[in-house]
Amino acid sequence: MRDRNKGFTLVELMVTISVLAITLSFAIPAFTSSINKAKADTEIGDLYRAFNYARLEAINRAVNVRVTPSTAGSWTSSLNIQTVAAGAAVLPAIRAVPAMATSATIAAGPPAYIEFNNLGALSSPATAVAFAYTRGAEARSMGVCLTGRLILGGACP
Repeated sequence: MRDRNKGFTLVELMVTISVLAITLSFAIPAFTSSINKAKADTEIGDLYRAFNYARLEAINRAVNVRVTPSTAGSWTSSLNIQTVAAGAAVLPAIRAVPAMATSATIAAGPPAYIEFNNLGALSSPATAVAFAYTRGAEARSMGVCLTGRLILGGACP
């Protein structure tokens, strides 16, 4: 006696593939959106960590430390963290931070460089700085206060 009930019928396979295709059509856009959010969080977090590292190095070394974009005025390019010797001579970089994605932008307005003094406060510029990061539909903000405090997702009080 032969058992003819083994395996799947063509109709069962077609229904399964159809359900899978419908499920994927909803899941893929949501997955892409979550990837873009994660990339935006990572890039603004890298900028935050670069400033925090520079501030802590200024305190530890008891000298001014400067964060400068490698391309003048473009904070999305790679960043150089350098100590500043007496007499405003800039020494070689102590750390380099890689550039952000090509689709990321930081709104015009940030200064040519950010410098922290030996107390961790903002030495240059003389006012608080706000960074407005945009990558596609994702936007983030970060503030650098006169005290050297870094604020993700907001501006200085």
